[in-house]
Amino acid sequence: MNENTTKRTTPRASDYLGGESPRARGERKRRRVLNWVYRWGYSSAEIIRQVAGQQAKGYANGLVKKGWLAQTKTESGTPRFLYTLSQSGLQESERMSDDLLRYPEIDPYKINQQQVRHYLLAQSATTNAQAANAIVDFLTERQFDQAGDKPGEKRPDVLWLLPSDEKIGVEIELSAKWDRRLNEFVFGVARALQRTTDKPAEYQRFAIVSDSPAIVRRYQAAMQPGSDLPIWIKNKRGHWQIEKVIPVPAWLIERVDFHLIGDD
Repeated sequence: MNENTTKRTTPRASDYLGGESPRARGERKRRRVLNWVYRWGYSSAEIIRQVAGQQAKGYANGLVKKGWLAQTKTESGTPRFLYTLSQSGLQESERMSDDLLRYPEIDPYKINQQQVRHYLLAQSATTNAQAANAIVDFLTERQFDQAGDKPGEKRPDVLWLLPSDEKIGVEIELSAKWDRRLNEFVFGVARALQRTTDKPAEYQRFAIVSDSPAIVRRYQAAMQPGSDLPIWIKNKRGHWQIEKVIPVPAWLIERVDFHLIGDD
């Protein structure tokens, strides 16, 4: 066997990467992570590892050392650090993105630390759905209409896009709602799922994600067919009062999924 034959039969790294070079594969991973952080604002080391498809830990720290991400300690210590885009990472993300998004986290101290656990659970639920091939894409809150919620309309924490072209609105619930807040939540979900002669349904299903079995049971009870659903309005003095009571639609519970999820 001559030298040329030996070179042709020696395995190359690209042979194990579907013809993709290690450099190209590494760049694709980096772009995927930067796009993820751009859309969510920030993330954790573990979620970044999952998004990158890395087995070993330390990928997020590697991107910090290369100048793509910035690392900031959390107030709670769980997780220990949050990762945001550096100036270079933001510029790269904007170059790759079809739609420009506001990115206040370029100053990581503008992050609302009270909401960190909430948004990391939303990210964790989304990575789980992606790993199961249950969704083809997603939209985060900052990708929705920047005007915010309108009266009687429900804007979810994240929107999942299914292979069937259906849309699932996902709500992360870490503390129980009561009285008016709970009634408005149920009404908002029902309205978002309801198709009328004037407009199609905004979403085909909703998913309520929580780390508390008790909260899941509470929402399931509130959405049982025929349960009383008070509708609230503000009176002339600006105080909330019940305008009327309607029954929970019989179809609602069939179009809402409930998921328990652990901390990242």
